[in-house]
Amino acid sequence: MFSSLQANSVSTSRPSAGFRQNLAYSCTQTFRSRCSISRTKLLGSHSQRTATTRASTEDSAAAAAPATAEIPSASTSSDAAADATPEVVFYEGPGSNAELILSLVLLPTLIYAPLSIASIGRRLWISFKFTNKRLVIVNTSPLFKRTIEIAYKNIKEIRTGPRGFGLWGDMVVFLRDGSRIELTGLEKYKEIEEHINRCIYTS
Repeated sequence: MFSSLQANSVSTSRPSAGFRQNLAYSCTQTFRSRCSISRTKLLGSHSQRTATTRASTEDSAAAAAPATAEIPSASTSSDAAADATPEVVFYEGPGSNAELILSLVLLPTLIYAPLSIASIGRRLWISFKFTNKRLVIVNTSPLFKRTIEIAYKNIKEIRTGPRGFGLWGDMVVFLRDGSRIELTGLEKYKEIEEHINRCIYTS
């Protein structure tokens, strides 16, 4: 009798192997479910934080864009002021009369004949116009008809040289893009040079 009671107590005090397996399985499932719940919460908070950051960034960019667009640039304002200034003509006319007279006098000579013909052609078909904003060269020749307009802000440098004992002169205009234009037989070339330099430095 004592041995049977002892066996029953041992059997009741020690759980069976199946019970231990069921207990371990239930604990594992509970741990996994808690881990998945915590991971879901972490992902949800991270996505919410990312969405909040994106929204704040977009709002700041949208607020900064109009402020940037409203600031006018200095070059735009200066160009607008220059365009609003009325254009005043400083000199307008053909080539030098002294060059034409000298060319007609020397035309009968065979050596000076080509230069005389070129001078007469310039006097007939080429005219110059200098304003406070630009210089204009008009060629009305039937073979080379064209008009050249150069704003003073595109001019880098000008050089002049006297001709005919200073009665007229030639001018070379150097542009900022590296090209150059030659103006031959100008009257008042010194005054025109000073005018262009003054307009270049003030434009």
